[in-house]
Amino acid sequence: MRVENIQRTTPVATTDKIEAEKKIDSKTEAKDTQTTNETPAAVYEKTEQKETSHVYDKNTILKLKRQSQEAHSQLIRLVQEMLKRQGKSLELLGADEIVEVDETARLEAKALIGPDGPLGAEAVSQRLVDFAIAISGGDKSKAETLRSAIEQGFKEAEKILGELPDVSKETYKLTMEKLDAWAKEE
Repeated sequence: MRVENIQRTTPVATTDKIEAEKKIDSKTEAKDTQTTNETPAAVYEKTEQKETSHVYDKNTILKLKRQSQEAHSQLIRLVQEMLKRQGKSLELLGADEIVEVDETARLEAKALIGPDGPLGAEAVSQRLVDFAIAISGGDKSKAETLRSAIEQGFKEAEKILGELPDVSKETYKLTMEKLDAWAKEE
């Protein structure tokens, strides 16, 4: 198995950068207002907390986020160790460089996406459905909206990959079955 055309992913902005930019903007704004002695065009006044009909399950979302991050970290570790065994690193990898997937990495990846693995169809489909239920606040009237959003996510992944791998197709199938079962429960 060969991996070609690896593209690094980096965040567009870090939270530190965003916070720094906000501080700079607010300082600049304050100076501008002081120098012109004009009143601001708009004033923000905090409104009272209003009750909404939509309440999501924050604890479940945080738990699912941690699980997802742990699984992602395992995958990153696997790739970094594979590259290290080949005397390479992600930072120094050329855009056109071809990386051979060794047997150790292949077996580890197989375990990650296997039936009991954290990136397997069963585990990922369960996290997807749990997340959908949590963000809907358990409101079954939102099932069709959730279903559409999940379908769109899989379609977008397919556009990027060309064709979904078997584990992703199985994940989609299980996700839809679980979502339908939840929507139909009394």
